[in-house]
Amino acid sequence: MRPLPLCYIKFIFICLFSLGNFQYSSAFQSTSEILSMGDSLLGLTKDTVNAGNQDTVKQDRNINTVIQTMEQYIMATNHINKVLDRQVDTTQISEQLPQVEMSIEEVRGRLERRNRDINLRYLNALNNFTDYQTRRIEKWKVDFDSRSAEVLNAFDSLREIKKDKILSLTLEDPTILPAFQSQLKELQTRIRTGDSLFVARQLNLVNYQSRLSNVLIAVNDFKEEIRERERKMERALFNKEINFIWDKSTYSRTKELLKVVSHSVNINRIILKGYVEATRPVLIWVLGLILAFFLWFRYLLRHIKSEKEFSDIILQRTRFIPNNPLLSAMVIVLPLATFFYRSPPVVLVVVVLWLLMLVTTVLIRSIVKKKIYLFWWVFLVIFVIYSISNLYIETAYEERWVLLFLSFVCIGLAYSIISEIKDSGLNHTRYVILLIQLFMIIQGLSAVANVLGRYSLAKILGVAATTSLMQAVGLYVFVLVILEAIYLQIEMGKKSTTEYTAYFDFQDIQSKVRNIFVFLAAAIWLYYLTTNLTIYDYLFENISAFLSKERKIGQSTFNFGSISTFIIIIWISGIISKYISYFAEAKDQKMAANRKQRLGSSILLIKLAVFTLGFLLAITAAGIPLDNVAIVLGALSVGIGFGLQTIINNLVSGIILAFERPVQIGDVIEVGGQSGVVKEVGIRASKIQGWDGSELIMPNGDLLSQQLINWTLSNKRRRIELFIGVAYGSDSDKVEGVFKKVLDREDILKVPGPSVFLQNFAESAVEYRLLFWVNDIDIWVDMRNEVMKDIYKRFGEENIEIPFPQRDLYIKSMPESKSAQPDKKDIPPVEKEQEKGGRDSKDDTSPEN
Repeated sequence: MRPLPLCYIKFIFICLFSLGNFQYSSAFQSTSEILSMGDSLLGLTKDTVNAGNQDTVKQDRNINTVIQTMEQYIMATNHINKVLDRQVDTTQISEQLPQVEMSIEEVRGRLERRNRDINLRYLNALNNFTDYQTRRIEKWKVDFDSRSAEVLNAFDSLREIKKDKILSLTLEDPTILPAFQSQLKELQTRIRTGDSLFVARQLNLVNYQSRLSNVLIAVNDFKEEIRERERKMERALFNKEINFIWDKSTYSRTKELLKVVSHSVNINRIILKGYVEATRPVLIWVLGLILAFFLWFRYLLRHIKSEKEFSDIILQRTRFIPNNPLLSAMVIVLPLATFFYRSPPVVLVVVVLWLLMLVTTVLIRSIVKKKIYLFWWVFLVIFVIYSISNLYIETAYEERWVLLFLSFVCIGLAYSIISEIKDSGLNHTRYVILLIQLFMIIQGLSAVANVLGRYSLAKILGVAATTSLMQAVGLYVFVLVILEAIYLQIEMGKKSTTEYTAYFDFQDIQSKVRNIFVFLAAAIWLYYLTTNLTIYDYLFENISAFLSKERKIGQSTFNFGSISTFIIIIWISGIISKYISYFAEAKDQKMAANRKQRLGSSILLIKLAVFTLGFLLAITAAGIPLDNVAIVLGALSVGIGFGLQTIINNLVSGIILAFERPVQIGDVIEVGGQSGVVKEVGIRASKIQGWDGSELIMPNGDLLSQQLINWTLSNKRRRIELFIGVAYGSDSDKVEGVFKKVLDREDILKVPGPSVFLQNFAESAVEYRLLFWVNDIDIWVDMRNEVMKDIYKRFGEENIEIPFPQRDLYIKSMPESKSAQPDKKDIPPVEKEQEKGGRDSKDDTSPEN
């Protein structure tokens, strides 16, 4: 017997009394409390019942409390009857359950016809068919079981009320007898109604529950039969089925391909129709995704064309989205569509792949040469033939020669197309050629298997080779369209109407983002390749068993699955951190003029947060006990004490840099005798790009411990200082006037304004000191150059001399004639020196000295 739902009835009573016209001094009590209260009101204890003292009961009973209890029971039974009277919605199950039963019986009947040769591909399709039918039936069964449990709980509550002694109570007081009798009859009527409703509802539920249980048992038995046949056919896959190609035929030629095709069409129609009806929300979701991508593409194109001055240049870099936004949306969703379904049948996968190939055929027309496009159409026809053959429910040995012919044709076409691709100018031709060579190898194996009488193996290899090649092209276009969409989104995000990404930046964006989508496309391709080769389930089961097997090292247990999960999550965290950093740096480049709006070194905090979250998630997902983590951290602390002080110092310094932000990405700094622009603030070290193009990797600890000059900490202004010397005797007012005219230019700040000072009376010149400011440190070298060139030009126009020092040497004696000359080594050398800047001077080297 089910336990009494006390809390449930208590909640019902509270709700009903809060809405009713009755006000009681205390809250409603649970059914057990009400029942016990009823017993106490009756004065029925164990002793009194045994004694049969009815007079004592009548004396102890409180009449008002009895009436209140009766009212509570009436309202409780009213709610219980509503629960029991609630109809079960059987519209959907009434329509679909007979269809499910009929489909299973029809498919099972065809399978049990021993005179038909069922192939492995069809068994896989039936296995998927029974899987999703099982899920539908289980879902219905759960709904009915839940409703049945609700009905039983309500009836249990009604039964508890029926046990109360208050229903058999009699009163002798004539003043309250009519009211009490009326309530008692109302309660008894409601109880009888509840009993009738329970019987009717239970019969209805039991009927459907029984049908669902029978269908579920039948489907599970059918599934076991299919799996047993699958195992037998997989074991016999490499066995010889028919004769060698040079021997006499060993199979009968009584089958007609048209009948095989007709039977296959009927079965696949049943499977596809039933599956689509069962998964209609998924179909709506897929169509919604296609519509969402299409609207997004239209939005991007409309805004770029209307708002960007260089929209033609932007759109010329894309080849698919501007020309066919709808087909571009489809080529993004279709490769992923079947993954939204659970165990999709082969016929659904083939239909989706046909749509993908149709879309791809239209899109690649503009990017390939005419001859390659012609080859593509030939492969497309061969693919259609293979895919139709893949849907056969029976083994038709009559098509052996057709498949062998197609294998040789495919190998010949693949060999011919390789030379065309080398000269086509396509990107990543090396990978395309590698893919075609793999296609040739698999088709060659298919031809060999066909010749040696392994028909089923030959067909599986041929289908897998052709399907994987065509799907690879579709996935290639899938990646290109995604890259175009990301590029257009970046261009639309630029606020300036005249700003667009430079060509090299465009290439950098493509290379940064491409890898992750290439990896996704490769994973999809490998999944379908292994599925078409019918080895996916085998690989999945064996790899799962290997990864989940418990292993021991000492007293610790682990499995490779947990380790793999940990590594994969950390790796994904690294990828996410990398791309967040890249796009954050791209944003900083747009905000280069405003240091406060840049993320700068805060990117390090984002990277650390991603890594920390990834680490904690990896530990949780891998199921690593926290005590083991504590042991590792303890060992790490010992390592820090012995040899990791410098690394930890740099790590902590990086965190301090991220919080205090004395240095940000893009700042111009000088530290340790080195100067340059900060390109990256890493976890351990920072990257500084020197003015000569070199890149200095400086530990973060050095940035904090050494004297650091940050030229752009508060702003990007820079003061320029020049020392200019003029000859003695020059007009100082005229010189200062020239300086002020030169410094009166647009790029030199007026506040603070330029200043000219007479600095020093030097040995060779009168030196002036010029001070002026520029708004951007990036132009200070150019501005210094322009000012000095202008000063030199104006000094020439105003005849102001810029002195330079020179030395006059006096010769002690003139050299003798050539005949009387002494040996050259005895003659002292004569030197003459000349320096830049300064005034004339003479060295007295006369004989008198």
